[in-house]
Amino acid sequence: MAAVLATGAVRAQVRQVRVGILHPLPRGPNAVTAMAILERMAELGYREGAAMKVEYRTGGDDYPKAAKELIDAKCDVFFAIGPEAAVKALQVARAPAPIVFYAIDYDPVAKGIVSSLGRPDRNSTGIFVPQNALVAKRFELLRELLPDARNFLVLSDVHSRDQVPPARGAAEASGVRMTLIEFLNPPYDFAAAFATARKERADGMVVLNSPVFFARGKELAALQLEHRLPAVGGRLPWVEAGFVSGLAEDSVKATRRAAQMALRIIKGAKPADIPVEQADEFELAINAKTAKALGVKVPESVLARATKIVQ
Repeated sequence: MAAVLATGAVRAQVRQVRVGILHPLPRGPNAVTAMAILERMAELGYREGAAMKVEYRTGGDDYPKAAKELIDAKCDVFFAIGPEAAVKALQVARAPAPIVFYAIDYDPVAKGIVSSLGRPDRNSTGIFVPQNALVAKRFELLRELLPDARNFLVLSDVHSRDQVPPARGAAEASGVRMTLIEFLNPPYDFAAAFATARKERADGMVVLNSPVFFARGKELAALQLEHRLPAVGGRLPWVEAGFVSGLAEDSVKATRRAAQMALRIIKGAKPADIPVEQADEFELAINAKTAKALGVKVPESVLARATKIVQ
């Protein structure tokens, strides 16, 4: 009986881990990265409602407010998913608990989030997507799809501004002119952007990575078809929505790795001792239906590299 009581006492002392998630999108099916984190945490023994309580906040237009709410909730570890604004808000507010970031559209070293990838030396670590290198590859991909193109429209905003210089370099290397549309304040007027594309006689479109563009992917895909402007982007759901093609990191696998980092921290590891990992698994998707509708002949070389073909 004494042994049974002792076991019960130990169980009673187990403290539920409180995890904070700061994400650009509301919780739900569209927030696939957050869902991947929670799924992996459950597999590792921290199921929501049992060993783990989740505090979820959407950054939207006010990341500082969302970050303060998470800090006030006294979380044991924070996930900063997506744009630089998420991790910055937590750092500026001096989050007392470690931060695991998923840097989709910024370089964490260049932005001062960590001292180096190998030795973060701060209260943050995470996964880094080499977005600038991917921008060049997306230009190359669109060039393969449209070998006779002379002008590409590029959509950017405040979240994707750092991707503009590599886009310019890729345009020059591809031998095409780049027409840049940069949105500064919401709501974004996509109709006006496509009107500009028509005026400038753009042949194709590259959409840079941004949480706002991600949330309005279906709208962009519909406008692409309406204006017959083949588009390549950096999120696979855009291809499923109707973009002709997309090249992106495997976000589910990347964020599952972020969950494993968080588990190490929960068990006592320091973020400074956990190197920032670079996303190294990528997917190339083709929407065959859109390609046919827009008269784009997808080369065999592209089809051979595709990891997913939407029919």
